Amino acid sequence: MGIGVRVEEYSGAVVEWLNGPVDVGALCSFVTTEPGLYPLLTGVDPYDDTCFNQRQTATLAAELRAVADRTQDEPTRAAAMAVLRLASLLESAPGRPHHRRLLFIGD
Repeated sequence: MGIGVRVEEYSGAVVEWLNGPVDVGALCSFVTTEPGLYPLLTGVDPYDDTCFNQRQTATLAAELRAVADRTQDEPTRAAAMAVLRLASLLESAPGRPHHRRLLFIGD
């Protein structure tokens, strides 16, 4: 089983999750080659849960866009874009709850 990713309200209610064959493990492996460029993504623990709040997710989104731009590996790019889509659900928007988190769920 790989790393799962989902968006939760702070109440624990799941807003959305990654579904389908998204290789978040490939994404995590890619960022370990240059941890200085991806400090938040490098911190994702493949064996435990890693949580990001709204403010952290803004920085994480920049890292995800950089991965998508730099990688030549399509599964890694697809994973970056899929997680970026989830991260966008933490951005402020009218009618959207402010208290959400992006959760990476390790094995």
